[in-house]
Amino acid sequence: MKTDELREIYLEFFKAKAHEVVAGDCLVPKDDPSLLFTGAGMNQFKDKFLGRNLTYKRAVSCQKCLRTGDLDNVGRTPRHHTFFEMLGNFSFGDYFKKEAILWAWEFLTARLGLPAARLWPSVYKDDEEAYAVWSDVVKVPEGRIVRFGEKENFWPSEAPTKGPNGPCGPCSEIYYDYGADVGCGKPGCTPECDCGRFVEVWNLVFTQYDRQPDGSLKSLPNKNIDTGMGLERLASVMQGVKTNFDIDIFRPVTAEITSLTVHKDLTAAAKRSKVNAIADHIRAVIFCIADGVMPSNEERGYVVRKLIRRAMLHGQDIGIREPFLYKLVNIVTDVMKVPYPDVRSRRDDIAQIVKREEEAFLVVISTQVPKVEEAFISASSGKASKAAAEMAFDFYDTYGMPYEMLEEIAARHALKIDRAAFERLLDRQREQSRSKSKIRGEIFSETFAKKVEALGLRTEFLGYEKSRVEARVLAVLDGGEVVLDRTPFYGESGGQAGDRGLIETKSASFKVKDAKKIGDAIVHIGEPLKGAISKGDLVKAIIDEDVRSRVMANHTATHLLQAALKKVLGEHVRQTGSLVDSEHLRFDFTHMKKMDERELARVEEIVNENINKAITVTREIKDIEAAKSEGATALFGEKYGKTVRVVSVEGVSKELCGGTHVENTCQIGLFKITSESSIASGVRRIEALTGKAAGAWIEERKAAEEAKLKAEAAKEAGKKLAAKRVEDLSADIDTFIGRAASFGSVKAVVENIEEIDMDGLRALADRIRQKIRSSVVVLTTSDKAKVSFVVSVPEDIVKKGLSANGICKEMAGLVDGSGGGKDTFAQGGGKSPSNIGAALSKVNEILKEKLR
Repeated sequence: MKTDELREIYLEFFKAKAHEVVAGDCLVPKDDPSLLFTGAGMNQFKDKFLGRNLTYKRAVSCQKCLRTGDLDNVGRTPRHHTFFEMLGNFSFGDYFKKEAILWAWEFLTARLGLPAARLWPSVYKDDEEAYAVWSDVVKVPEGRIVRFGEKENFWPSEAPTKGPNGPCGPCSEIYYDYGADVGCGKPGCTPECDCGRFVEVWNLVFTQYDRQPDGSLKSLPNKNIDTGMGLERLASVMQGVKTNFDIDIFRPVTAEITSLTVHKDLTAAAKRSKVNAIADHIRAVIFCIADGVMPSNEERGYVVRKLIRRAMLHGQDIGIREPFLYKLVNIVTDVMKVPYPDVRSRRDDIAQIVKREEEAFLVVISTQVPKVEEAFISASSGKASKAAAEMAFDFYDTYGMPYEMLEEIAARHALKIDRAAFERLLDRQREQSRSKSKIRGEIFSETFAKKVEALGLRTEFLGYEKSRVEARVLAVLDGGEVVLDRTPFYGESGGQAGDRGLIETKSASFKVKDAKKIGDAIVHIGEPLKGAISKGDLVKAIIDEDVRSRVMANHTATHLLQAALKKVLGEHVRQTGSLVDSEHLRFDFTHMKKMDERELARVEEIVNENINKAITVTREIKDIEAAKSEGATALFGEKYGKTVRVVSVEGVSKELCGGTHVENTCQIGLFKITSESSIASGVRRIEALTGKAAGAWIEERKAAEEAKLKAEAAKEAGKKLAAKRVEDLSADIDTFIGRAASFGSVKAVVENIEEIDMDGLRALADRIRQKIRSSVVVLTTSDKAKVSFVVSVPEDIVKKGLSANGICKEMAGLVDGSGGGKDTFAQGGGKSPSNIGAALSKVNEILKEKLR
């Protein structure tokens, strides 16, 4: 049975049992700071597990997941993955253990036809209820029901003793027995043995407790079911293969990798593990990029970059020295095109991003390996070295050098990296990153958002049609934030900033500086201007229409911008993020290279053309499939409901968007790109302005350019004037020489010159030296604020002990300044022109002393 068939059969089976078929979530969980990636099917249902937003009580899904906890095992074992698909059926306070167990058994035995004798259930050691269902209802022989402790059969693992606090419960797993000819071969082998004979297929979690801070388990009022079955594992069982990497959706990928390998001195098993790891990693990379996670050195992007680099190192181990992962993108997306057509449509874009990362890593290897070699040579050899760990971590963290490569280089120099010290440095870095990004490990984190959602508040948004409404205050939160039952304020979401304005009663006024959408509520954030807003008050909610109009202009402009980028750069352009507020707009998009001036000018021109055409902007609510069939653009990584809001600019743009927009493009006024830059591999960013802000920016740049031209003209005029002054003074050179003091055969021209700058002094000194070569020249000039001077001493006189640098420093000390240079020429200045006489007297003293 093909993997695509299994996926559909599972969804249809539970749909027939009154489950809502829910599309899998993005790999980047929306509005969930507790998770780096979606790692289980239940993640998108957290609210429902907590009894909120129960629009349905039964659900079934196929969820793409990413986990990196067992990264070192990927490829080495038959069933470890970073990216995988998880089948799951869920109950939110509806059915419980009996139904979950019976339906799981029915699906595996009756629907899929697996032999009952090959299925072994396990239960938590104290869960007599689940044991009774398996034994008395399903009639599984006692010898095939295994009891495990909280590490194996409780979710989260070991929660009763170790936490975290929150919903938890025992679980029951179903194992498939590959038979006595697999694994250890011992007669008494059971799922307790990790020999490989038994594979866990399905995990049924019975969420029935709420772990308290004191460690006690309190029964939940509504008990939930959360099941998870790895699609790849189930496919391996159904297709009669011993590893997940031999199923139909992996075989074309591993075959292509194998065809690229060069003969290496590796065992067949070692080579196979490398090939399998590459196949796993490239799948993970492709789906991450498709969901908007680009390779980078930050958080999720770092995981993608790390997977690419690990896959490349595995490739080098089997003789592949050139970029090759990008060649696998077409194969993977073709294999997965039925369930994920959107990923298939982005294959060329994804391949280019992967190729760029591969090329960049090869540069890192070629430039950093010699530096690593040099650093390790300088370290002490022998036993584990803390210093080596610190060096290794620096190369790992700063340049992305894989640990395995660093360890290999260290070994070549008889150096052992202290792995424990390295891990401590890595943990510290992770903690800093976690703190910075606010990503935490609690299953149900008590963030501000969760606290708001726990109140069960719901705000009706009326801002598409109205700018002011009467409303009732539902809550005033601990920080003074206000929640209303209805509001015209747009809550920050989809890249659009929240509205600003006022909330008023007859006796109180609250200035709204921002609004955020949290769950079903819109939270108004700001400060009281007078009086106090209280729960239950009848208020007027009034948005700042000037701010809203500028936000709308900027938001509609991003739609026009995306359309123009596609037209100029190509259809590969996809939005990866945006920010729209009243001041400016920011648009992030996929493109592999820097846009040149011609491309930027053309994009800007197209946007302004569509603004000047005065095109009506329409909004419609449509079925999502109908909207997509009409060509509406969706934001990758965004999850949409069954119905969507479509914003259209006729003949130009059609996007799924919940933001606010102008009625007509002419209301945008003017569009001006202010910058274009790179923010990640394959991702560019454009920042722009509209309307009056764009006009003001242009005028500021025009004024700055004019000022620059004037300054340059003034500078040029000054240079010409200074040059003329030097020419005029050149006529006096003979006079200067004529009154120069003589010290034996050496003449010293010491003059104070008016109305000349430092360049002029240097030029005049050069001309005097050309006229009389064996001469010391000291020239000064001053005004009310400062004094400048130059000193020139010929080489033959320097040999007598006279130094231009020494004279310069002496002078500088007397005029409250500084200076210096070479023995033959030096210059300086100071802030005390009144002391110039004393400085020149000092010069004469030095000349008399050195040249007598």
